[in-house]
Amino acid sequence: MQVAQLSVACRAALQEIWTSELNPTKKRFLALGLVASTTTLNDGAMLGEWIPRFDGILDQEAIEEAVLQTLLFAGYPKTIEALKIIRKHFPQASAGKQVDNHKVSGHTTSKIIYGEHHARLIQIMDELHPDLTRWMIEDGYGRVLSRPGLSLQEREITVIAALMSSGMVNQYGAHIRGALFTGIEVDDIIWFTNVFGCIIAVEMRAAFEKVTNKILATVNQ
Repeated sequence: MQVAQLSVACRAALQEIWTSELNPTKKRFLALGLVASTTTLNDGAMLGEWIPRFDGILDQEAIEEAVLQTLLFAGYPKTIEALKIIRKHFPQASAGKQVDNHKVSGHTTSKIIYGEHHARLIQIMDELHPDLTRWMIEDGYGRVLSRPGLSLQEREITVIAALMSSGMVNQYGAHIRGALFTGIEVDDIIWFTNVFGCIIAVEMRAAFEKVTNKILATVNQ
């Protein structure tokens, strides 16, 4: 699937929203979404353009964590290229981090994100391949998503931006639900997905909107 590159209109819309009056949570979510989407789209020019604007909103550690996390969705090559851009602004990398027990931490984090659907997730992954389950829990949710440096809410909002950018609608639905389970307000999720709607490939926008509405409709049931 072809990933949409940011149009001039989309860039202008994001800039306009950035300069509007936003509460601190929305401002930080917007910044994290911009880091994740530009990394996923391999848009180093836009990432480099925006990094100075994050001053007072995201520190170096938060920017690096958002990029490192996007490895799970964009792969090593795009993550490496994004980190090269970051090094131009922050020549010295932040200190490395290590999660003590990847398996235990991974299960804890994934259970928060998937809630009552966690057992079904494990079953589905095992049916695809048991090694995939182990890698997902230990590497994805353990080594990466359980790291300090960003809250779990911030990590979920960053995941959502990466999935929107890469057109992965099924996983997007799971993480919209996960964002709710981590305590993100419905209004903030609606706002965020509307803001970054222009990043989704045009032919995929209806599918993403349908999934968003389906998940959010369950909140008050």
